[in-house]
Amino acid sequence: MIKFFRQIRQSMINQNRTKKYLLYAIGEIILVVIGILIALQINNWNEDQKSRKDERYVLTEVLKNLEEDAILVKEIIEQRQKAKTAIIELQKFVSSESKDTDSLKFYLVDILTFERYFPINNAYEILKSKGLQLSNNELTTEISRYYDYEQPKMSNSILDIEVTILKVFNDRNGLVRFLSLIEKDEQMVVKNPNDPNFIEELSFFLIAFQDNNGGTLNKLLVFEDINNKLREQIMNGLKKLS
Repeated sequence: MIKFFRQIRQSMINQNRTKKYLLYAIGEIILVVIGILIALQINNWNEDQKSRKDERYVLTEVLKNLEEDAILVKEIIEQRQKAKTAIIELQKFVSSESKDTDSLKFYLVDILTFERYFPINNAYEILKSKGLQLSNNELTTEISRYYDYEQPKMSNSILDIEVTILKVFNDRNGLVRFLSLIEKDEQMVVKNPNDPNFIEELSFFLIAFQDNNGGTLNKLLVFEDINNKLREQIMNGLKKLS
């Protein structure tokens, strides 16, 4: 009988040991899982921080490029506005019976001066090389639209002004045949400002160039506004990444 109770007691001890081993094993598994989860969380946090740092860098560089672009655009707008004023004054000159030739040489400079636009997009090329991966999808779309659509469109419009003016200088039978002196960005002297043929040639050019210049100027003003808005969006995006 005593032997029987001893067997029962031993069995219970064994069962308790088995439970303890199981609990210990489960505890070890739970600790390992928790450790893995913590390690993954730390790794994800590190990756997120690195990603945010990279994004801040790229957006900062894009912002710098946009600021440089804005300076160029502003200078071109100023020149197109000067040309717009010159066109109005030269139209008055053409239609007036008493010719005021004093400022003619300066107004001719204003309409026959063009500027070249060299788009600045280095940072965007870096962004594209990274697959355009930004945390703000809307901002990604706006940046892409600016550089892939708005900027090339503006560049073509500015180039159109250059082509138009170069045609004037390359046509020796046109307006330049009436000029005795051409000093770039300073003055263009007309041989005989009262020459009817000069008046007629200038009048035809002004009619054609007025729409060309006005159209480009309007596009420039719209483009400048797009640039300003995009810079504001990027600055707001950088604040959120801080």
